[in-house]
Amino acid sequence: MATLLDFNTLSHKVSEWLDPSAGFETPSRAFAALMVGTVLSVSDEEAYDAIVDGGNDRGIDGVYVDQRDGDNTIHLFQFKYTTSFEKTKNNFPGGEIDKVLSFLSDVLDKDFKLKQTSNPLLWDKVQEIWDALDKKGPRIEVHFCGNMLPLTLLDKKRVDDAFAKYRYVRAVGHSLEEIVQFFVEADKPLIDRDIYVVDKDYFERTDGKARALICSVDAKQIVKMITDPNDETKVYTPIFDENVRIYQSHLNPINREIIATALSEDRFFFWYLNNGLTITCSSFSYAKGSRGPLVSLQNVQIVNGGQTSNALFEANRQDADKLDDVLVLVRIIEAKADDIGQKVSETTNSQTPIKSRDLRANTAVQRKIEQALRANGLFYERKKDQYRSVDRQKRIDALLAGQAYLAYGLDMPEIAKKDRGRTFGDLFDTVFSEDLDPLNLITPVRVLEEIERRKKAIQKSIREKLPVDPDHLFIIDGAYHVLFSVKRLCVNDSSDPFDVTNALSKVDLAFEITKNLVRNEKSIDPLFSLNRFFKDAGTRTKIESAIVSGNYL
Repeated sequence: MATLLDFNTLSHKVSEWLDPSAGFETPSRAFAALMVGTVLSVSDEEAYDAIVDGGNDRGIDGVYVDQRDGDNTIHLFQFKYTTSFEKTKNNFPGGEIDKVLSFLSDVLDKDFKLKQTSNPLLWDKVQEIWDALDKKGPRIEVHFCGNMLPLTLLDKKRVDDAFAKYRYVRAVGHSLEEIVQFFVEADKPLIDRDIYVVDKDYFERTDGKARALICSVDAKQIVKMITDPNDETKVYTPIFDENVRIYQSHLNPINREIIATALSEDRFFFWYLNNGLTITCSSFSYAKGSRGPLVSLQNVQIVNGGQTSNALFEANRQDADKLDDVLVLVRIIEAKADDIGQKVSETTNSQTPIKSRDLRANTAVQRKIEQALRANGLFYERKKDQYRSVDRQKRIDALLAGQAYLAYGLDMPEIAKKDRGRTFGDLFDTVFSEDLDPLNLITPVRVLEEIERRKKAIQKSIREKLPVDPDHLFIIDGAYHVLFSVKRLCVNDSSDPFDVTNALSKVDLAFEITKNLVRNEKSIDPLFSLNRFFKDAGTRTKIESAIVSGNYL
């Protein structure tokens, strides 16, 4: 049960996301952006952009199409936030479930009447959803998220029954207690554990600074290792702090399969069918040569196998007796050198669908950029929210900086918009090359901030049902192309594109150029879509041609 402390902790966190300039002047809207950013681990700007609530929102408060690292998941959000602690004891209201179901039905039927019944922010997202549904392996997750208790069992069943006819749609609930666990944890404690090895089924290897023990371990030893010392019904999550993946719950198909295997008649083959765990520690010791030795581990982290160990924990809850027959392959690595643990975490996870940014956060080039910008009074966040206690104006998010530089310094605005995951993927060495001047990241970020300020003003007007010039709606999808236009204007008049003052002086003109180009394209193509237009590589060519020719107003 969530406590008053949980409520107040979340309230303070929500207050950090209040942004009246973008229409996030109320705690409920700030909560929405906070949760998108927290649940999906996206940048602040992406979180704000995902919010579509207001008039004609069809019961949908947020939409995020996640295509990072090969994923293709459409996230739909409905948020409920209360400023009264007493009301946190209520269940998430099920009154608007039917609106969500109606919207989902229209989306999956590709009903173009959605354009008339959706506000401009939502309609823009609908077109993005349709593009995603045309691609391989789409999934839809509908999040019911509130600082209160979850949906009642009756409402949850109603949702599950409605989604049952769609193979790739599922509902996800986020209650106050769960939400607080996303971002409120004490500093990582030193974790010491003891585990017993099966018989003499172990092998030790030493190579210079590296030392490892490969062994077979009873599954119940793994369950014991990850059990919360203060509550045996819960997993002790700090033991996974250095695991770049977050447990996807027993609802995840892969984890369901792990649980099923551990409880099946073939559970004796679990050792052969599962990749097992990789554990790092500062040191380990045991009685060599003995049968079934006790291995003492100091400063333990499970860096790979979080899904397996959590699934075994769940299997143990379902049928503990069957777990007696399950063995797990475990690799224990003594990581006394600072870089060994990071390398182990990166390489053992690199073949699974994790976030590329996490894998690259500790590379030398990212650390160099951090140090260079720190010398100029700026805090470069290699990891999301790395300097969360620092004033936002002094923080530069690595992903945002990479996207901005991709559009501005490398002339790839369509990649920055549609394939932002590539910034820390195959384009990482291009964006963050050893030849990069870290200070050249600052201008694209500052110019993008100004462009985003204008975009937020338009989004705010839409959310507050105020009149908006239809010609200005392009900025919602075209921010990176306006940024690109600023760079090309600087190049065209032979001025320094990395002089912040000079670049900012060209934002107005860049805005007009992009607006007029969109207006012209609309007049030509009756099926024109802003989302598709700004994902097309040919759009930047059209912008550059207009600037070079001077034929843009």
